[in-house]
Amino acid sequence: MKISKTDPRLTAYAFGEIDDPEERTEIAAAITADPELHVEVEAIRSIGDLLLSGLEVEAAPELSEFEKAKMEQAPQPKKKRSLIQVIISWPIVTSAAAALLALLFIPHIDRIKLSVPNYLSSGGERADDELVRYRELKVDIPPELIEGTPQPIKVPGLAAAPAAMKLPAMEVPAVEVPVVEVIPARMMAIDGPAAAFDGYVRDSVVYDVGADMRIPMVAAIGADPELIAIACSPAPAMENFVPNAISSLPKPEPKEGWNAEKYDPIEDTDFRSPLVAPLSTFSIDVDTASYANVRRFLNQEQLPPADAVRIEELINYFNFSDAAPAKSLEEGGDPFAVYMAQATAPWNESHRLLRIALKGYEMPWEARPASNLVFLLDVSGSMSSANKLPLVKEAMQLLTRRLDERDRVAIVVYAGASGLVLPSTTANNTETIEHAVNNLKAGGSTNAGAGINLAYKVAREHFIEGGNNRVILCTDGDFNVGQTNRGDLTKIADEQASEGVSLTILGFGMGNYKDDMLEDLSNKGKGGYAYIDSRAEARKVFLEDLASNIFKIAKDVKIQVEFNPELVHAYRLIGYENRRLKAEDFNNDKKKAGDIGPGHTVVALYELVPVGSEMELPGVDALRYQKQAEAEPTPGEVATVKLRYKRPEADSSRLITKTAHSGDLVEFSKANEDLRFSAAVAAFGFKLRASGAIGEFSYPQIEAIAVDALGQDSGGHRSEFIDLVRKAEQLSK
Repeated sequence: MKISKTDPRLTAYAFGEIDDPEERTEIAAAITADPELHVEVEAIRSIGDLLLSGLEVEAAPELSEFEKAKMEQAPQPKKKRSLIQVIISWPIVTSAAAALLALLFIPHIDRIKLSVPNYLSSGGERADDELVRYRELKVDIPPELIEGTPQPIKVPGLAAAPAAMKLPAMEVPAVEVPVVEVIPARMMAIDGPAAAFDGYVRDSVVYDVGADMRIPMVAAIGADPELIAIACSPAPAMENFVPNAISSLPKPEPKEGWNAEKYDPIEDTDFRSPLVAPLSTFSIDVDTASYANVRRFLNQEQLPPADAVRIEELINYFNFSDAAPAKSLEEGGDPFAVYMAQATAPWNESHRLLRIALKGYEMPWEARPASNLVFLLDVSGSMSSANKLPLVKEAMQLLTRRLDERDRVAIVVYAGASGLVLPSTTANNTETIEHAVNNLKAGGSTNAGAGINLAYKVAREHFIEGGNNRVILCTDGDFNVGQTNRGDLTKIADEQASEGVSLTILGFGMGNYKDDMLEDLSNKGKGGYAYIDSRAEARKVFLEDLASNIFKIAKDVKIQVEFNPELVHAYRLIGYENRRLKAEDFNNDKKKAGDIGPGHTVVALYELVPVGSEMELPGVDALRYQKQAEAEPTPGEVATVKLRYKRPEADSSRLITKTAHSGDLVEFSKANEDLRFSAAVAAFGFKLRASGAIGEFSYPQIEAIAVDALGQDSGGHRSEFIDLVRKAEQLSK
């Protein structure tokens, strides 16, 4: 039987209106033999489904008595037709339906997600956890395809596989489900929020390849109307899957560039001799983004890139028991207290650890300054997935609900262009703010430069003298149009920070995440940098740590440590690689550094090699012209620790000095919980970076230290860390 795509019998077949068994069998055979007819039938069914779903929710119009009488007098058709067939037969309605489908589907081409279900051989039960909504495809399958191994159906527009590619058959394991399945050439369309694909097609067969193939497939499908039509067609019926059709095919090796995340390179710090470099100077860092980002990788069963691991951010993610200053700021006290402790290093008993901790003054919430907050939200297409813009909305609502009439909130968005979606308004107008947040939608390219300029303009227009003036940027950092130069953007942030408007960065998402850009922007913008990978992290940032994340009690905080060469043969600072300062920057009040918020704890660890230990260090010749120290050190002094900071409104810095003594040294097992837990986190960072800094020290040893130093564990963050150590150990095998 010869059937064209315009044959009305296709519509009747699609809706089960062919009563003659012989005619129905002939049409089914023609459809099976012609993939184009197959696609046409499914397009008709899709339109029907859409119209029926619309009719189900739309109230039926009431007929007038005249219309009812006219219908009763009308001649009855010889054969009944279904409502949907009648609707489909109307040219105007059909055209409208096609237009509606185009409007619904075309804007979301980049959001199609293709998935190959992992079926067990018993009854077609799903074996994976992904929630995918499938529709049953009722097609008469020839007996030879059901009884034996089905042959792939050729689909126009799909390239054939190389002749050398074979698909050896294999039995389905009892527990593990094969990664790749051979099925009739169908790609399943689902309501996915992101442009991501779980399969690719070779020789008209769908193969599951995971994330490595997703980006190129987005472009391929979006550019080919035939592939779009296939992607939108329903899946085959469960009963049409054949157990012995499951085959194994190795996943292709990932190619460079498919994961577009970017991180600045990190080089491990070498040991230095105090005879050559007596001073170690750095800016504090209160960021926590690296820890949450590392957790995201491990929870996805991946080891993080080495350059994503900034050890100081891992350590400073946690709260410690160091006490806040006894005197308040109003009483003339310092904005933070300084603590030091020493113990043997767990990975090398002949070495020492020096822990320096700063604990910020805990400001009562009612004593906080008024806030002028401008949310700068990335609503570009790259922010459409569930772990990006939807999470941004939840995070914003957590924050704004804590504010009141003293505070102001504005919302600036940017995609291909930027705009002010919520003018600066008092924060007690919660309904207005939430309405603006809930109406945000993602789409378009990313013009960050225009958005940043507009956000700072709004912040300056509503500047609060003595208040907390801050732009809060929520983005994945994938800036791709307009002002994209990293140097230009950081220059803007630096200039605005000098004028009193800070920049806080909240990172979201994965795959195209630009950590390098965001960290640099936050450093220059004098604000914190956090990564939000979950609702739990949003609660931590905006509930547990809110005050310390958006307010500051001291700015330009610098640390300088001078080591005594009579007791210290060598030293190295753990982490803070991109926070190092020149020695002369310490006393230079024009040189900016990190800020600290109320309640913040900042920890720095030094590893020391005592005099007498066997370690060769590169050195210099004896100096001829240098003067000796002005004063002899007190016996037993290991190091002098100096800190400089400015009050939030001050231009001149204040100095705090502390001294570490050899008599304070204890065995590691007798050190306080905070020092031991800090050491475990530092060792974890070294292991993730595959650094040789801690030798053969193992994940189980790190876990044992963390378990022993668990303490009260408010919030359960230390327990979560222990789970991450276990995951990293499994992934490293």
